[in-house]
Amino acid sequence: MSSTTSAAPLPSSFSSALGGGQAQNQQIQNQSASVFFASLVSSIVIFGVEVAAFLIIKGFFPRIYQPRTYLVPEKERTEPPPKGVWRWIIPVYRTSKIEFVQKCGLDAYFFLRYLWLLLKIFVPSAAVILPILLPINYVGGKGPDFATGIYSNATTWSNVTGLNQFAFGNVRPDETNRYWAHLILAVGVIVWSCWVFFEELKDYIKLRQAYLTSPQHRLRASATTVLVSGIPKEWCTAKALDGLYDVFPGGIRNIWINRKFDDLNDKIKLRNKLALSLESAETNLVQNAKKAQMKKAKEEAKKAGKKQSKKEEQQEKKKVDEQAFAVANLDGVSAGDPHQIRHNIREILNDKGRQRSRDDSKDRGQKRRLIPIPLVGQGFEAVGQGLGNIGKTVLGGFRSVGKEVDERLNTTNGFIPPENGEIATQLQTTGGYEPPEDKTVAIQHDRKDNEVESDHNIRDSASTVVQRRESDARSDMSYYEDDDSDAMWRRYLKPKDRDTMRLPIFGWTWMISLPLLGKKVDTIYHCRKEIARLNVEIEDDQANPEKFPLMNSAFIQFNHQVAAHMACQSVTHHMPKQMAPRMVEISPNDVIWDNMSITWWESYIRTVVVLVLIVGLVIGWAIPVSFTGTLSQIQYLSQTLSWLNWLQRVPSVILAVIQGILPQILLSLLLLVLPIILRLLAKNQGVPTGMAVEISVQKFYFGFLFVQVFLIVSISTTITTVVQQIAKSPQSIPAILAANIPKAANYFFSYLILQALSVSAGALLQVGELFSWFILGPLLDGTARKKWARQMNLPTTQWGTFFPVFTNLAAIGFIYAVISPLILIFNVITFGLFWIAYRYNSLYVTKFRSDTGGLLFPTAVNQLFVGLYFMEASLIGLFFLVTNADANGNATSNSPCKPQAIVMIIVLCLTVIYQILLSQNFSPLYRYMPITLEDDAVERDGEFARAQEMHSMDEERGDNANRPTSSGANVEGLEDLTPAERDFLVQRAFQHEALRAKRPVVWIPRDDLGVADDEVYRTQRTSKHIWISDQYTALDSKARVVYRRSPPDFSEVDLIDL
Repeated sequence: MSSTTSAAPLPSSFSSALGGGQAQNQQIQNQSASVFFASLVSSIVIFGVEVAAFLIIKGFFPRIYQPRTYLVPEKERTEPPPKGVWRWIIPVYRTSKIEFVQKCGLDAYFFLRYLWLLLKIFVPSAAVILPILLPINYVGGKGPDFATGIYSNATTWSNVTGLNQFAFGNVRPDETNRYWAHLILAVGVIVWSCWVFFEELKDYIKLRQAYLTSPQHRLRASATTVLVSGIPKEWCTAKALDGLYDVFPGGIRNIWINRKFDDLNDKIKLRNKLALSLESAETNLVQNAKKAQMKKAKEEAKKAGKKQSKKEEQQEKKKVDEQAFAVANLDGVSAGDPHQIRHNIREILNDKGRQRSRDDSKDRGQKRRLIPIPLVGQGFEAVGQGLGNIGKTVLGGFRSVGKEVDERLNTTNGFIPPENGEIATQLQTTGGYEPPEDKTVAIQHDRKDNEVESDHNIRDSASTVVQRRESDARSDMSYYEDDDSDAMWRRYLKPKDRDTMRLPIFGWTWMISLPLLGKKVDTIYHCRKEIARLNVEIEDDQANPEKFPLMNSAFIQFNHQVAAHMACQSVTHHMPKQMAPRMVEISPNDVIWDNMSITWWESYIRTVVVLVLIVGLVIGWAIPVSFTGTLSQIQYLSQTLSWLNWLQRVPSVILAVIQGILPQILLSLLLLVLPIILRLLAKNQGVPTGMAVEISVQKFYFGFLFVQVFLIVSISTTITTVVQQIAKSPQSIPAILAANIPKAANYFFSYLILQALSVSAGALLQVGELFSWFILGPLLDGTARKKWARQMNLPTTQWGTFFPVFTNLAAIGFIYAVISPLILIFNVITFGLFWIAYRYNSLYVTKFRSDTGGLLFPTAVNQLFVGLYFMEASLIGLFFLVTNADANGNATSNSPCKPQAIVMIIVLCLTVIYQILLSQNFSPLYRYMPITLEDDAVERDGEFARAQEMHSMDEERGDNANRPTSSGANVEGLEDLTPAERDFLVQRAFQHEALRAKRPVVWIPRDDLGVADDEVYRTQRTSKHIWISDQYTALDSKARVVYRRSPPDFSEVDLIDL
């Protein structure tokens, strides 16, 4: 890893510097130590600021820093971390493996296990390599004064400065025997890594098999259901499939043959989009009317000379807010409810009580809490308790739960938490809110005797439903134009104040609306009409699914798990590509229904197209990535290009920071948008599940990162030149790597330290969540639904783009472990800090909605071999390039390190053979369950069933103590669903999502002017096929939306993992 003090060829223009990618970055061949230390200091400062901010505010924002302690199903909740600046670290370290898997799933566990695997490799490697290689490379090396004396006139030799003095290239030409130490340590790293890979994959298989055969998992539909694709027409019937697959143990429980509901699905997507637009427009109408009334009242008071004191204004504002909270705790009015939504398990199983309020549902569910999901009823009490502390602010003193109303709404995004643990029914004892008499609207309520009641007071009724008059002779039509001449909003607004929209040109519903193009229409009227039409068409299609064509795929649920795994591994059809591929362990919520009808040949074509596009991305992305590398030599460019000479007047400290930090930041920003593109390509590849998408993205993303972040940065010429060289002489690969890889070591020092310090601390601080909550929320969340969604939707992790980042960092660590051993220090720091940050986030912050069962772990381990291969190839080239010097200081033609190179070639071949054997022997065990485990699994099933029955008996007696099983051990993770209840829910779980789609509710805020109630009534008059409601919402004193419950069309059942 030599560096030269002689003049390097300079580019004639900036374009040549940029076009050469990292060529000019490497022509200097040495990044000064000052640049590295500048980036180190900057990263340490950023790390310190972010960690300090986290330690200060984490206790005051539980919604951001510990939502998993109350905003997830009870079985997934973790205990809140201890209070104190550093005491949160204790549960991060002490949480057991079993508890972590139960709370977070296998994907989260194996990601942290993967970071631990890397620490297991790099910590011992650093402990052994650094004390040996650093002295060998540094002591008696070339150093900064080597190119003098007999070596001064030789163009082969150069001085070595900075951190490069600790690297491979600092060994003097008369000390080539030292390279035996590099060989031995390199072989040691390879052998140690291969042994760790073997042990970790073996443990992975044991844990995954234990997970697959656990009683809790075997109860799930995903454990016994197989997706069969490519079914020929003659076999695509329930009778034929039943006769074909009943040969497996236990027989078949359910068969779902998929139909092509693409047209219906398109209608549903359009309907949902229009419903959100209508909801937003109605909300704006209600808010604008209220604001206009407030403005008018203020002007009238000013004209009348009535001026309130500041204290009186605050008291009036507080009174209005309290009244708004009371309104938000009432039922409000609703129209067009088709009663399709079952809000909890009890309603589904009983299939009655369709007119019951959600409070009644909650009260009945308290006898046996089937699904303790903290979103409605009791769950909102937990939400309120958790959100109470959010209102505490860092500046201006910390307020208690009983803080000012305005402060609370700012920090809870419009959610009204219960005071002191009160739930909704307790709050409703405040009675109905009575707005002024001249600002009300007569509402027609649903009574047993169908009488029409006109009341100026908005009362607290259990379920107020606006009904159309029976005398309306047009009840058979879906939509009628609304005569809004007497509409309530006209008292405060003009028609031009209403929201408008432009229709897509040419009637293309898939095209977004363009400014100044397309017909301009009133948003509310247009959306009402289209939603009514679509609701009628959708519900008619859902009632007659047989008119849609069959697809060539089906879900088959077996009675026994072993039968599903046997069916996947058996040869089903006598013709190639028929009834294949087959997949098991598919969650109903993870299915990509749009890809269900893709044939095998169409899948092949899509795969080829996607691969071509990814190769194009790799080549095209090289230009901006190369630009980031060019910035790391900005000082060099300022001396070369006349129009950049002004940069020479910039202080050297600032210039060093720019060179050390800016390239890495730009590179990180460039890589942010890439996962979105790759995930879109993987989905359009035709894979049937989200799990398969993540696995595909993992492979694509690692290849992309390795080429862009490592190869493009490392090579000394453009990528096209390197490709041409390799095409002409493939044997030149080691020489190309050997000539260029050592030069980029300092660049990766800065890159790793930036990742280790600033990025890990940013993950702990939850910078993205803070931005989303305090910036995006107030700007974008105007409706109650949007506020509710931001409140309830926790951050998620997409593992397909998570693993490759650390795999790439590890590969870089392998490559430089012997060439530039200082990188081992940065690898250890990086993986250690990320392990702490992501273990905390997994336990307290992140919600894991889908789980592959850890399938990304073995793929990541196999990708680590890429790092080993490049390490070996680079060392082979470096050993061959080592030369001796004669008495005059000239390089000799012999290769003194040829034996080391030959040994490394043998090691490379052995590594390839090892990976092939490892993959052949372990791969079948990654996904499928061995038959030998079935007997033990059946025995555990029986023990679990007995414990479940005993637990149910204890609940009926009111005894919540956990009773031991016959073996004397407590059974963890008891189910809230009985087998019969789960089977009942599964009947619809694997139906196409288009058949399960429900009519959405237009959820608008209720106001004291009666505008919202009037809009509900008018919507019902125009069509009975639109569901609109202002239940459990209101406007506060600033006309902001507040809410108390989940949307009326939300169901707890959607959260159940079947």
